[in-house]
Formats: sequence, C-alpha cells, structure tokens
Amino acid sequence: MFVTMKLHLRPILPLLAQSLLLLIGSVICCCSSGPRALALEVPEAALNQAAHTAIEGSSLETTEYIPNDWWSIFQDEQLTTFILTAFERNPSLQAAEANIRLAETNAARARAPLFPNILWGADVLREKLSETGLIPFKTQGSALPQTNLPPGAGTVLAEQGGAVGIPVYFTQYETEFSLTYEFDFWRKNRNTLLAAISQELAKKADEAFVRLQLGTAIASCYFQLQIDYRRLEIAEALVENKRRFQEVVQSRVQGNVDYNASYYSSQDNVAIAKQSLLNRQRDIAIHENELRAYLAGSFDEPIFNEFISNQKLPIVPLPNDIPLHLISNRPDILSQLWMIESAGKSIDVARAGFYPDFNIAALFGYQTIHWKELFNWPSSYFSVNPAVTLPVFDGGRLIANLRGSEANYDLAIYQYNQLILNAVKEVLDALAILRNSEEQLGEFKKQVKYQSEQLELTHQRFMHSLNSALEVLISEANLLNNQEQEIVALGNTIQAVIALIKALGGGYGSC
Repeated sequence: MFVTMKLHLRPILPLLAQSLLLLIGSVICCCSSGPRALALEVPEAALNQAAHTAIEGSSLETTEYIPNDWWSIFQDEQLTTFILTAFERNPSLQAAEANIRLAETNAARARAPLFPNILWGADVLREKLSETGLIPFKTQGSALPQTNLPPGAGTVLAEQGGAVGIPVYFTQYETEFSLTYEFDFWRKNRNTLLAAISQELAKKADEAFVRLQLGTAIASCYFQLQIDYRRLEIAEALVENKRRFQEVVQSRVQGNVDYNASYYSSQDNVAIAKQSLLNRQRDIAIHENELRAYLAGSFDEPIFNEFISNQKLPIVPLPNDIPLHLISNRPDILSQLWMIESAGKSIDVARAGFYPDFNIAALFGYQTIHWKELFNWPSSYFSVNPAVTLPVFDGGRLIANLRGSEANYDLAIYQYNQLILNAVKEVLDALAILRNSEEQLGEFKKQVKYQSEQLELTHQRFMHSLNSALEVLISEANLLNNQEQEIVALGNTIQAVIALIKALGGGYGSC
C-alpha cells in the first residue's frame, strides 16, 4: 500500500513546530496587503420612504414576498405560455444550467482529497536478457532442485562457471496496492471544497438571474407588442380620418368655400398619418422578431393581439422589508455574496500554503517470476519513507498567491457594492416611474373621457347643422390622439411594473 499523510507538526515536534509557526505567522502578516474592503450598507430609510410614498393611491400592495411565477399577476395565458416555453428552449438559460453542472463537477473534484484514494495495479512482464551483458544468465545445465532453494524462491537458479545464472527468457508477475490519504490539519482541502461549493451556489443564483432577465425581457417585449398592436389600430383610424378630412376640404375648395392652401395642408396631414402608420408596422415587426428570438423557435409562432386597452392594472406585490428582500431574494446579489464567501475561503487556502507538511509514503506488493508463488510472503515487498517539507524559498510564489487571493476578495466586495448601488437605484427608479406613469394614465383617461363627450356633442351639433363636418373630424382626430397617449401611458405603467419586479428579484427564494 502507498500512504501519503500530511500531519500537524505541533504534536510531533512541539518546540520546533511552535517556533516555526511563530515565524510563519509573522511572515503571513507581513505578506498581507492591508485591511480588506468593506461592504456597503443598504440604505433602508430611502427605500422604505420611497415604498411608502409609492403605495399611496397606486396598484402596489404590501406582501411577504413576490410569487415565484410573478407573471401570473397579469392574468394573461399567452404571456404565461411564452415565458414557460422560453424557459425550456432559450440557449442563454441552457448555458446557465450547464454552468451549474460544471460547478457541481468542480465541487466533486474538490471533495475527493478529503477521502482515501485506493489503487490496485497488476502487470505481467515478458523479457529477454542480453546474452553478452554483465548479468549472468542460464545457458546450460538444469535448475537446482527445489529442495536446495529457499522456500518460495522466485527465480530458477543455475550454475555457470561458479556464477549464479538467471534465465535469458523469463516472465515476471507483479501486483500492488496503494493508498493515499492526506490529514487536512490546516483545513486547506476543506476550505478548497467550501470555496468550490460557494461557487456552485453562485452559479445556481446566476441561473435564477438569467431566468429572471429572460422572463422580464419577454414580458416587456410582449406588452410593448400589444401596445404596438393597439397603436396600429389608432394609426389606421387616423389615416382614415385625415383622408376623409382631405375629401371634405377638396369639396370645399371645389365649391369655392376654402383655399387650395387648406387642401395642400390636408395632404400633408395624410402623409404624416401614413408615416406614423408605417412606423407602427415597423415596430410590430421588430418586436415580433424579438419575442420569437426569446422563444428560440422557428420565427413563425403565432402571436395573438389579445390586449385590452381598458383592462385594470395588476395588483403588484411589494415586499414589506425591501432592504432585506434585496439581500435575500435578488439572485445576482446572492450570487455575489457566495462569490465573496468563495474568495474568503481561497485566502485561507493560500495561507495554508505557508505551513509545513509531514508526509509518510508506504508501498506494499508482490513480485515473482512464478505465478503460483505470487502471493507467498517471500514474493512480497514494501517500503516506508517518512519526510518533512517546509517551504523556505519559492521565489515569492506563496506570497503572490496570498496577495492574489486577497485582491480577488476585495474585487468581489467592490462588485457587491456596485450591485447594491444598482439595485437600490433600480428599485427607486421603478417606484418613481410607476407612480408617475399611473398618475399620467389617470389624467389621459380623463382626457379621453372628455374628448369622447366632446365628439358626441360635436356630432349632435353637426346633425342639427350647428357644426361642420370638419369640426367633427377634428374632434374625432383629437380623441384618437388622446387614446394613443392613454395607451402609451398604460404601456409605460406596465413596463414600470415589470422593471420593479425585476429590481426586487422576481420572487427568487419565495415558496
């Protein structure tokens, strides 16, 4: 058997070990590059104040957590189908899942040194010796009687000129067992494993963040597409309105009631309306392609126009404790926290490299040229080789490893701090935009109602010859313009809801 063990020197060589540990400890302290970076505190007061202000008169509702299937709050079956389909097909999410599997294998590889490594080997060697070399060989005569040989002797002996010969041709059989095990007194292997496990957990959080990004991107694109569908209908109605307006002006010009300039102006209005219609058609094509790309399909999947412009906004769940929710339920922040943990364990691994190792190597096996005698005791062999190793000079490699690990830890802290700043800004922006968009939507709803009443009154006056057809068409165009502004405000509000859900982590970690 082959045994490798790394032992703590203190119980073996107390006095020498204590001196060495003091020396190594002072060296490590000198090698340290200075104080570590500090993590930022989440601004609780600002977040809580913004949430309190946004809740008043809005569609927000305080709750314990955001549901994991956050898209269900929109109550749109087509959106749910698109998101679930993308979760199965999208290559970005598949790549994130592959990264998890890779991190799991790395953790399994890091776990292996904590267990014994047992190997068994066997081989058969057929060999011919040189007949003119220094080693005596058997050329004639017969083998000595077995009774004259030591019990279990593994060679056939012959006499030649007073020398002991061995066969020119012989077959050698050998088998051996080896076992290696490292006593991890300095916790280097354990900390390596903990660092790998932390990275595995970080990859799982990364996968959740990719899922969140994909889901919110699909929802954003989907609702923008529904807004484009509604704006396309309004654009078509405006083109028809401007065309009819032009016809009325043309008839007025022909009847010498209006000027040619009015007719040319009406032509320009028709061209502008058609340009707006073309823009809506272009936007629809772009967003349809974008949505189908997220679905990773064949770019011919049907997308139905099921948007209802006067539907009620969903009740948006807002966690009671936003600062705590950001730390515990936002996947990118959790991922970075695990990376900080991994970086901290890597520092411990680098420090353990300065400590001495005590190794014991042992080997046990059997070797013979007579296979029937392979497992007899005279055919056995073994060796034991204890050794002590202490890093004395390595050109600065250990110091560089330690400083590099500390720099990685600082970098992980700085990245965490930037994520906190970005997350807080995203939440505050989403709350502010949501509140503002809802207020604008309310005002546009009022304007649409007023314009509808105005159009009805103008039409009634036209029926009684109190208003002209041009005034009816103008009132109708004003209503269409206000309806478009309302639908745009509704789209902005929905986009703000999606942005808030994403900023809060989209239900990651909720039951």
